[in-house]
Amino acid sequence: MVVRRPTTGLLSAGVIALTAAVGVAFWPQLPSEIVTRFSLSGTPATTVSKPVGVFRFPVIMVVTLVVLRGVFRVSPPRTPRTASVIELSTVCVLSALHLLILVWNLGYPVPMDLGYPIPVNLVTLGVVLWVGALGVYLYLHETD
Repeated sequence: MVVRRPTTGLLSAGVIALTAAVGVAFWPQLPSEIVTRFSLSGTPATTVSKPVGVFRFPVIMVVTLVVLRGVFRVSPPRTPRTASVIELSTVCVLSALHLLILVWNLGYPVPMDLGYPIPVNLVTLGVVLWVGALGVYLYLHETD
């Protein structure tokens, strides 16, 4: 059984609700087709309809949360806090990606790379750093 802090579920639900609320709040300003995927160079690659663009990430966040909780129920981590850290950090990373997409679609300039001489996609770099930090956390807290 996973011992999870009661506030983790509330915080995760709050992040998901806030993420959805931001999309709804900016609905009138968003274009009818929302760019949701970019190439590594930062060029728009995929568009979807406004409803899909606004609600896809919140739905993905809920599904991810349900899957994570199922995994933790079947295979609980040794350290009770690990489940909370993974759950909340995953929801926050997905929220940040969604908000970045919304900001770009609202017409605000979003730098997609570090520029010359380091043409590294910032979103890719951020996700890689998150995965690395989570891996280090798991190694420190879940290994013998």
